[in-house]
Amino acid sequence: MRLAGRTAIVTGGAAGIGRAIAQRFAREGAHVVVADIADDESPAREGGDTVGVIEAAGGRASFVRADVTRIEDVEALFAAAAAISGRIDAVVSNAGVFRGAPILDTPPEAWDADMDLNLRSHYMVNRRAIAAMVGQDDNGGVRGRIINMTSQLGVTAPPDHLTYAVAKAGVAQLTRQLAVDYARQGILVNAVGPGRIITGHHPGEAEYLRDGTVDAATAYSLARTPFPRLGRPEDVAGAALFLASDDCTFVSGHLLMVDGGWTAY
Repeated sequence: MRLAGRTAIVTGGAAGIGRAIAQRFAREGAHVVVADIADDESPAREGGDTVGVIEAAGGRASFVRADVTRIEDVEALFAAAAAISGRIDAVVSNAGVFRGAPILDTPPEAWDADMDLNLRSHYMVNRRAIAAMVGQDDNGGVRGRIINMTSQLGVTAPPDHLTYAVAKAGVAQLTRQLAVDYARQGILVNAVGPGRIITGHHPGEAEYLRDGTVDAATAYSLARTPFPRLGRPEDVAGAALFLASDDCTFVSGHLLMVDGGWTAY
């Protein structure tokens, strides 16, 4: 129960990595505010499912429908979270979308849309989180913890993933900058950099999970990852839990890679 009595926000918490983090935080005692938005392309992404699973296991969770590219939604999300206990102990800024193309196939409107969700939204969530945390009482010198979701593609140069890689590199630098700027106010800001995590939501992954069928992208990821399997959402959730817990009290500005050794190789 490393997060007992604490309130945590997880954006993009209705599916995949965000869902695994929300479930893990709830098992550790946190009241988790699951923030997400349903879209026409992914009708199964319903926050109620995550909340239902958490509550069925005896945990506490709330769902707030929020588009984190909209400032009014971000404000409403934090207001709902603050109403639970009067403070926000941890924020996981996880919402994003995986897309990529080379620059000549990336028109300005595609660049703007990807940067809006994969970078600007992290700025808005982090800005609101810091505004809430600086006024809170400290707990062992820590007023709050922010965990941003970047990627191993933000510290390497993957072929044909221009906007995603640049945005994730920006998230890593945002993390370092805020860690330095707000360390003396007792706010710890770190990032998790997942490698290839199999969630079943990307092309080829459902087949891989069902019967081990390997498409070209999965074969590349398996060949590129030193560890003898690809990642699972639970792997990322464990790293996020460490960064949100009292085990993390003198770690800030760090990018914790959860990639099976991808970026070490």
